[in-house]
Amino acid sequence: MVPIFKCTELIAVLSLILLYQPQGFTSRYFHVAAVETTATPLSVVTVTVTVAATPTQSESSAAPTSAPTSAPTSVPISSNTTVSSSALPTSTSAPVIPNLTPGQLPNSFPQNTTVTSGINFDTSWQEFYRVTQGLPNITFPLGNNYAGNLPVQRSGHPNNTLFFWGFENRVGSLTMPAGQIQLSPWLIWLGGGKGPGSSGLFTSMIANGPMLLHRDLTISKNPNSLSNLMDTIWVDQPVGTGFSTADSTGYAKDENDVASDFIGFLSNLVKIFPSLATRPLYLAGEDYAGVYISYISKALLATSSPPVILQKIVIGNGLLYDVSQSTNIATTSIIGSFPQLIKFDQGVFDSFQSKAHLCGYDVNLTYPQQSPLPYIESTRRVSSLWSSVASRAQKTGLLKRRSKRDISLTNQLDPYYGCSIFDEAVDYAANFSSPWSPGIFDLFDVSDALSPPPSIDGGIYFNALQVRGALHAPSSKNWTSMDLYPFGSTLNFSSATNFFGDPSPPPATFFDDLVSTATSKNVEIILYSSGNNAIAHHRSLEILIQNTTFGGTRGFTRKPSTPWVDDSGNVAGIIHQERGILYALFDNVGSFTPHANPTAAHTFFRQYVLNSNTTGSITVDSNNKLTVFGGEDPNVAADAPRVASKIFLGAGATQSTLLAPSATVAAWKKFLKDASTRASTSGAQSRFSWSGRVWLGVLVLCTSYLALGSLI
Repeated sequence: MVPIFKCTELIAVLSLILLYQPQGFTSRYFHVAAVETTATPLSVVTVTVTVAATPTQSESSAAPTSAPTSAPTSVPISSNTTVSSSALPTSTSAPVIPNLTPGQLPNSFPQNTTVTSGINFDTSWQEFYRVTQGLPNITFPLGNNYAGNLPVQRSGHPNNTLFFWGFENRVGSLTMPAGQIQLSPWLIWLGGGKGPGSSGLFTSMIANGPMLLHRDLTISKNPNSLSNLMDTIWVDQPVGTGFSTADSTGYAKDENDVASDFIGFLSNLVKIFPSLATRPLYLAGEDYAGVYISYISKALLATSSPPVILQKIVIGNGLLYDVSQSTNIATTSIIGSFPQLIKFDQGVFDSFQSKAHLCGYDVNLTYPQQSPLPYIESTRRVSSLWSSVASRAQKTGLLKRRSKRDISLTNQLDPYYGCSIFDEAVDYAANFSSPWSPGIFDLFDVSDALSPPPSIDGGIYFNALQVRGALHAPSSKNWTSMDLYPFGSTLNFSSATNFFGDPSPPPATFFDDLVSTATSKNVEIILYSSGNNAIAHHRSLEILIQNTTFGGTRGFTRKPSTPWVDDSGNVAGIIHQERGILYALFDNVGSFTPHANPTAAHTFFRQYVLNSNTTGSITVDSNNKLTVFGGEDPNVAADAPRVASKIFLGAGATQSTLLAPSATVAAWKKFLKDASTRASTSGAQSRFSWSGRVWLGVLVLCTSYLALGSLI
């Protein structure tokens, strides 16, 4: 056992040594502190269901020719109408999870047991999936829409299905013959939310679908629906997520299962809607959907006869790195944009910048990138430490962070945090910077300091009998916006190998190959990020792009610095596109962009996803000189200071705003520019020598020892 005081002395010596050695990205261990989350109780309760035994194939009836028998119905409900018990029942205080033995996972199956693998689907099933019953609180026409479960064709798991809800862009556009609509694109949206197991159905109801569900259960028409642009299908996946079903041994074990299941789902979908097999597919989603989309796209591109024609890959705020990678390499950028986290203290910023240098996080981006950037290894090798923290958090409902009231920042690495400088920054804010405190830090929108955060309980609506019946949704489970078992994990996360329990490597490990394959097949890749998002910060995405070779060149040849505007003429961020990759940054919004800034998100999808606007692309002017269409503005470039002047406060809703004085913000911007100049002249991009790696290994061992001791 290493005495603590010996660790401290050793690390102090180590820090001095490392200060005089070239620094850089290497394979190293990191301590990953837990992310704070608080469970929000349901304000109104969900449907109680009885989990029956899985029906066998022999119990299935013949293929139906019409929609299944509906649940009890009522007239559409307005905000001042009494809700009937059959429409929005109340019975329990939480989604029903059956009593399970340790290691046992829930079992679920489709509403109609005929919908199992082995069925030969065809166009006669269109009527079966068409939504014909009225939905509560919707008093405006929805147009033709289709919903229900489709098998994923997993061998030995006939009840493994994915749930979809699809909306036509115009009458008959989903069902008309392929020859009549062959060039019209269609879009699939996958949920990513705040981790794997997020429902795509939820996104359709609170962000980019035809209707918007509000906290009082009223519903309004959404003018910014993706279905106003093209046929759009929202999908709950992986199996077991939302209304998707899985038997107790059929959950996806890794991303390869996820991709295989999704291709099986697509194979059945295009049998029912044949035009989708020959029309261009845009595969889109945010957050953890970035992982799914990367693996699904990789599998589709490797398939000799794919069921669909993938034309565009659209990933927003994608978790393309391991979480610790994306947050640590962006820590100084996050603090720079939100100096309120450190009370505008320039000395504290300098300290974190020094730590970033010691850990090799301060890479120097060039356009194009002159040499490969070293890859930061993920933290999965210390996942057992994270798993134990997550286990306790899951049981208590609150992740407890180490109290650092005695934190003293220096330009050396802290023995507790090591290179986990993002965790150190969050703890600093929680202990020294109002309005943050332990338990208040939104990884997905740093400007949001609401406590508790706002929430919408979609389960109240989706679990209503009338809604289940109309959508042909299963009665063997309760719908939840976040599923606990996307990778066959259990509540104790005992087998988790990364932050979310996903055992597969992050997409960054194969992104170069994915981009090369996609661009060689004329599949465009669209990547966007939100400026207020910490967990998938735009800095980490910019590093990934510049370290990727496409079209024979590494990274973009010009720094992204072209403004783009929404329909009202407001500058929404910056945009750049070269050689089959489009990158966009949304300023002043967090994750879940269609919800945070629906107007800008809708403009972006219409102009840059559907219509291929060329703003930000490289062209040749009349003087035969390369230029960027739309111009370049260094004041809004990707690395320009983006300092937030507002922090939002309140309980469950924004009730006040913390404003930073304009003079303070201006002074901070000047400080950041000066700091950037100092960093660039000191040779920020660096690399550990072999001796540095040895000493860093000693640091990590001590850090892990101290961290583990604090958890015991």
